[in-house]
Amino acid sequence: MKRIIIIIILGMPVAGGFMMASGTDSLFHKGNALYEEGDYEEALGIYHQVIQDGFESAGLYYNMGNAAYRSNSIGYAILYYEKALKLEPSHEDAANNLEFVSRYRLDTFDEVPQLFLGSWIRGFVHLLPEHTWSILAMLFFISLLTGIVVYLFASRIAIKKTGFVGAVATLLLFVIAFSSAASRHREIVNPDTGIILVPSVVVRSSPSESGTELFILHEGTKIELSEEVSGWQNIKVIDGREGWIMAGHFESI
Repeated sequence: MKRIIIIIILGMPVAGGFMMASGTDSLFHKGNALYEEGDYEEALGIYHQVIQDGFESAGLYYNMGNAAYRSNSIGYAILYYEKALKLEPSHEDAANNLEFVSRYRLDTFDEVPQLFLGSWIRGFVHLLPEHTWSILAMLFFISLLTGIVVYLFASRIAIKKTGFVGAVATLLLFVIAFSSAASRHREIVNPDTGIILVPSVVVRSSPSESGTELFILHEGTKIELSEEVSGWQNIKVIDGREGWIMAGHFESI
């Protein structure tokens, strides 16, 4: 039943979901119309124009993932669903479609166990998008200032204590929200993961064609990104293996 629901979702573009200039909004709806007509590659081209105009959203990337899947571009479908979830971790349709499309990947790995604390912190930070963490940080900061003012100027001891306790609590919450927002911002500005977009790529031991062939990765595989040297990217997969591939063989999330 879940498979049927996902297939239905894959056939439906999102109507909107973000503010844009009238010209860009017109492009977005034109892309949706092309998608509904079955012209998926043309729809993708229009969606790319929307991004070039400086607009992006989880809904836009979700539509692009659907169009890429319908165009039999599994790697790009996975990439766009991942981008949607990066902007909006709670986007349930994107998560369901990503799970469904990922079944078509050729590569399967046994993930190297991670420390529980590091994994938990990363999961907690990814509960909310950057702008939500930023809003929470601002609200907690205002609450912190309010608590300080109450503590400094209240005449009654009980109210002073309430202000002090409130200030300490909101300081802790502010630090958590601000750190989470900063972490999410770093991920967007300096992405540390990517998706293989070519049918297959040889991972080498050094950043050159003369490097020893270590293993092969296929379209749709998610990789961790490290340093780049002369057009070669150092990458790692979830089973711990790492090496070098040409920068043009993947796109960052």
